Amino acid sequence: MSYKKFLKKIIQISTIVTCSFILSFTSFAAGGGGDDKKSTGAKSNYYYNAVKLINNKSYEAAIDNLLKAEKNNKKDADIYNYLGFSFRKMGNLDKAAFYYDKALKISPKHKGALEYQGEMFLTQGNLKLAEANLKKLKKICFLGCKEEKMLKESIMKYNKGQKSSY
Repeated sequence: MSYKKFLKKIIQISTIVTCSFILSFTSFAAGGGGDDKKSTGAKSNYYYNAVKLINNKSYEAAIDNLLKAEKNNKKDADIYNYLGFSFRKMGNLDKAAFYYDKALKISPKHKGALEYQGEMFLTQGNLKLAEANLKKLKKICFLGCKEEKMLKESIMKYNKGQKSSY
C-alpha cells in the first residue's frame, strides 16, 4: 500500500470516528424526559392532545385524554409521567405519587418522572427524597440535562424558602 493510499484511508477512518462521536452527543441532547429504552410504540392522538392540553394548563382534560391513551398502551411511562404531572398540578399528590411510581417501575431512568417526582417531594416538604432523585438524575445525565438542572434549581429555591415554578 502506498503512503498516499494509507493516508487517505486514515483520513476516511478519522472522519467516520469523528462523525460517530458527534452524533452520539446529539442523541443525548435530544431530551424528551424519557430514558435510553426504546419507545414503547407510536403515541396515540389522545396522548398528543393531552400534551397540548397540559401546555395550556388544562390538566383535567389532559387527564381524560391520558387515561384514554393508557387503555391501548399500559407500558408507556410517558403517559404515567404526564398523569402524575397533571394530578400534581391539580393538587392531588396521592394520585401524582401513584402515577410517578408507575412510570418509574416501567422505566426507572425516566428523567421526566424523576424530575417531576422530585418536585412533588419538595411540595410535600421531603427534601431528602428530592435530593435522592437529583442524585439519580446526575448519574443518568452525566453530561447534564434539563431535568437535572430544573430539579437542582427547585431544590435551591426550596432551601431559600421559595416556591418552584415547575
